[in-house]
Amino acid sequence: MGQSSTFYEIKKTDFNKIKNEVSLFKIQETESMETLEQNAFGVEFILKKVFDTKHHEVIEQIFYPKEFLGEKPDYVNMNFDEIDLCDIINNSISYLEPDQISKIDSLLNSISNNEIGEKYNSSELNSNEIYPEVWHDNESDDQAFNKRHICEGYEQLKSIFNRANENGNYIFIFSG
Repeated sequence: MGQSSTFYEIKKTDFNKIKNEVSLFKIQETESMETLEQNAFGVEFILKKVFDTKHHEVIEQIFYPKEFLGEKPDYVNMNFDEIDLCDIINNSISYLEPDQISKIDSLLNSISNNEIGEKYNSSELNSNEIYPEVWHDNESDDQAFNKRHICEGYEQLKSIFNRANENGNYIFIFSG
């Protein structure tokens, strides 16, 4: 299984229904979703290159929010060889509130896809051990882990934050 980050747009009414009972979350009841498949760490890395350090905490919140419904996972003491990831999902959901989403949406919309592409450097991603550490410069349509793959992930990220912001909704985030 590869690293990915999945973002689910959730209506406030649905959020309120499950905030005290995480197991009531049903993916099919979400408004929209986006999954950054094996490029989320690359997108995060490049966003941190684009923005100065005062924005880095906000960028980290995109992928690893501090707010949780249910039990906050103890990643430090977790044995990933023995844990069932479904147990985490059934007991804990990280999320962003509409106010946070609005700030992130503004930040993401302040830069273009071209600016993200200009900051792409396959050697830099690999030397910084950015998962999956197989970044390259082959831009053919049948290749991933390149500038196009990063730019596509960035567009997906902007899309989900834009929709959630326009609708005043929450976003649930599962990264791993």
